[in-house]
Amino acid sequence: MNTYSKITTLVLLLMLGGLSTTRAYEDYDPYKYHDRLTGDWGGVRHDLANEGVEVFAYYNAIFAGNVSGGNYTSSNYASDTFFGMELDLEKVLGWESTTLALSGIYREGSDLTPAVGSQYSVMQLVGGQTIFFYNLTLEKTFADGDFSIKAGRMTATDDFVGSPYYSYSLNNAVNGQIRAVLFDGVMTSYPFPVWGGRIKAKLPEDGTLRVGLFQLAPNMFDPNDHGLDWSIGGDDGVSLFVQYDWTPKLDDKPFRLFAGVNQTFGYDMPQFNSTDTTDIFTRFYMGADYQVYAEEPGSDEGLVLFLTFAYTDQQDVAIVPIQTSFGANYKGLFPGRPDDRAVLFFTYGQFSDNYSDQQVAAGGSSVSNEIVFETGYRFAVTDSTYIQPDLQYVINPGGTGNIDNALVLGVQFGASF
Repeated sequence: MNTYSKITTLVLLLMLGGLSTTRAYEDYDPYKYHDRLTGDWGGVRHDLANEGVEVFAYYNAIFAGNVSGGNYTSSNYASDTFFGMELDLEKVLGWESTTLALSGIYREGSDLTPAVGSQYSVMQLVGGQTIFFYNLTLEKTFADGDFSIKAGRMTATDDFVGSPYYSYSLNNAVNGQIRAVLFDGVMTSYPFPVWGGRIKAKLPEDGTLRVGLFQLAPNMFDPNDHGLDWSIGGDDGVSLFVQYDWTPKLDDKPFRLFAGVNQTFGYDMPQFNSTDTTDIFTRFYMGADYQVYAEEPGSDEGLVLFLTFAYTDQQDVAIVPIQTSFGANYKGLFPGRPDDRAVLFFTYGQFSDNYSDQQVAAGGSSVSNEIVFETGYRFAVTDSTYIQPDLQYVINPGGTGNIDNALVLGVQFGASF
């Protein structure tokens, strides 16, 4: 089959995907898409995969209410839909070990955080409540996958400063990435894509090195651009990430330690309580997680503990120069519920002295620190759906001492399609 025939076949299969409900194959695996709510589309998804196309969609939503403390009681809802496809270009065009990713995001709803008065958002699905064109990336792997290069429209949060264990938090102090790194405005993040690229190389002794370079632009967090401003301007800077991961097994259980630095160049950051700017900024960060207990040898069921830390000494531009988080994640805590997760999080964020001085100069109060406790239980309703009741307790919201500690009750739910 030539390239044009392949493309024509793929288009026809996509059109038939919504119409086909039942098909039969000798090589059809009915369980391949058991973790998708819409299944295998009667076999169409199987055909698409054979032709090099994987289609995906994920929906997540939060309903939360501030029931005590904070600025005032209130409740809000927010949702995030992430959708797109990955093309195996070796199958589609004959380009060996090359993948093209295309994706979009639709966010709706509003944030509860103003009611709480906190620095950390209690609803991590809030930020850019509109539709975005997100990924347009090309990735090429070499040496049997030991080395890869990715470039295009992307963000640093796709590859740096993260762990799957963070994603179970409803508070954005932890969810996705270490939040202090994003407060500075120099870590490009979902759902706001920029031009960027990264290389990843496996090293001896269970090591992996990642190096990424990303565009910094004055309007990169403007939701009105919908991810479609692809220009490169004279005021743009660059954000460099270098991260090392070490992933051995300790006592036959998985361990991960990562450490990195974010270095920016040529991007003006306004200094607190001053008319000056800083165009070079450095932030260090690290994280570790370890399965301290396994239900059975080699099983992923059991207890994982994790710890994070982020630091910069540039208090003239960093809102939260120091942040640390601790977490616990137990998979399969109760018999007969192997895919459920019981989670616990604690975060301490220390505000910059310079930022505090700016608040005072503007007629406000000095700020010191904010602390967040969170616990929840994620029920795996099916292989493709979940629901997670959640409780957050925010101590010293906003760091001023003038806002009562807040109790936030919420629920997050979602599905993969």
